Amino acid sequence: MSENLQDVRQRLFCKEFQIGTGSKALHIIARISREHLFCTLFFADRDHSYTSMLLPNANSNTLALDLPLDLPTQLSLGATVTVLVRIDGVITGFRSTLRERTQEELLIDFPDALYQMQRRQVYRVPPAIEDPDQVSITRQGAEKMLGTMQDISIGGLRALFRPAPRDFPVQAGEFFPDVRFQLRQDNELSLPATVRFSDLHSQRGDALIVGLEFAEAPTTIREIIAQYVQARDREILKALGIGLGGTRTTDTAEKTAGLGRKLRRWWQG
Repeated sequence: MSENLQDVRQRLFCKEFQIGTGSKALHIIARISREHLFCTLFFADRDHSYTSMLLPNANSNTLALDLPLDLPTQLSLGATVTVLVRIDGVITGFRSTLRERTQEELLIDFPDALYQMQRRQVYRVPPAIEDPDQVSITRQGAEKMLGTMQDISIGGLRALFRPAPRDFPVQAGEFFPDVRFQLRQDNELSLPATVRFSDLHSQRGDALIVGLEFAEAPTTIREIIAQYVQARDREILKALGIGLGGTRTTDTAEKTAGLGRKLRRWWQG
């Protein structure tokens, strides 16, 4: 996980993505620990994230996390902790409370609920070199804008316009009634969108990067975008040789006990 962790923290923890604390949730937590999947930790009032992993714990009321090397010593017991992890392309997370800190572990309360969000609902992907990437925007009372798609997600896209519009500057909050683009073999898509950010790029200010959030997207168009994002995501992960599921192994007690120390040596190195 990388670019949209802040978005995940804002969107994940709602009833739409909640799976409860039944047998499925217990199975997921056991798998996170068994497969030694890396977790990202956030603490209340801190934007910085920390890398850790779940460790075996005999106490059914708490979970044990490997102590991150860079975790501040002044972090208070009782602090709210958010745990995010990716399992087979699905963002999984829960919130808990920090109960104890030892030299090697953090103990947190067993979570009340788990939440899961498909990766395609979060991640942005750039178009492939051979994919169409032109973006056309109709503005109210201004000239049409023609640009190049930088990346796209199910919720919006980012585009580069060179030269930047010279009649009226693009402002955050501006509504575009008609944004047109194409994804591979699909027909041209048209959606309304709202500007979330605009940034003059280059020293001369002759290029503009605009971030758009789609508004009122029909289900059929959302599914077309979601399928494209998922396909591109798989292509990128395959090209990089990453994103494969963790290898399942049967660990002895000795291997498990020394896992945290091995991780700390790896991080230090």
